Amino acid sequence: LTGEAGYDEALLNNKPVVVVVENSPAARPQWGLTSSDMVFEMVAEGGISRMLLVYSDLSRLPAKIGPVRSARPYFVDITRGLGAAFIHFGGSIEAYNTLKSINISRMDGMANDGTYFKRDADRLAVTAREHTAYTTKEWVLKAIENKEYRTTLKDGYDNAFSFNIDGNEVLKDGSCVTATVSFSSSYTYTLDYDKQENVYYSSLNGNPFMDSNGTQQNFENIVILYTNISAIAGDTKNRVDFDLNEGHGTYISNGSYETIKWEKGSSTDMLKLYDSEGEELKLNTGRTYIAICDNDREAVNTIS
Repeated sequence: LTGEAGYDEALLNNKPVVVVVENSPAARPQWGLTSSDMVFEMVAEGGISRMLLVYSDLSRLPAKIGPVRSARPYFVDITRGLGAAFIHFGGSIEAYNTLKSINISRMDGMANDGTYFKRDADRLAVTAREHTAYTTKEWVLKAIENKEYRTTLKDGYDNAFSFNIDGNEVLKDGSCVTATVSFSSSYTYTLDYDKQENVYYSSLNGNPFMDSNGTQQNFENIVILYTNISAIAGDTKNRVDFDLNEGHGTYISNGSYETIKWEKGSSTDMLKLYDSEGEELKLNTGRTYIAICDNDREAVNTIS
């Protein structure tokens, strides 16, 4: 999931793990925030975003991950499209209806609180209980062993993304040293390019977005995907539904950007990225951030 050299070839068939991590103010700073190969981020309810931390090499799971929060059906769809195992703590009614109807390797804190999940004592002293649950590399590996989950990918789920393994490319539509990604009126990221390190550093609402170890979140690749996000009628928490069929977006890397297309389709289909000519997009090597935004946020997102 990074295209980087130096990995054991056997890892190409590893089944990834996806962890749902919350991003409300009470959840910050998160544990393990800067450790994953990929991060998907999208709104969960009321304009609040959540992240899916994706790990392809389970030996690189951090010592502590969280706060782990509840599932949404579109989180499950993204996970299934990667052929991955799913780690969450609870879920919406729609998410549980989906999870009950499919066969997916998963670890749910509602059923495993106190075994594969625990509560951080320091957080419990200062915030509500729902912001305190975490898991660890040790517990994830133990759960996979105890539950006898498959650890290799099913046929058809390899090569989810393509990479420029011969060297990073400058993208064709222009330069990008700063980009903004807005999920809602209260969640706007600024992504600033560091030419020397060839990464984009992330700030949320004007403040450096830091993990619990004081490391600022950063990525080699930024992918912004636009789609229709609609409110679920009658939902008192303002939860939403995502159209994950197809759309357009922007790819940012190496101080530059280009317009792209994307498609997914059914819940089990892989997310696929294409350039403006319809050819499969090749990402530059490194960690990737994928933001899935409502179409109406495109007008306020910027590239400069």
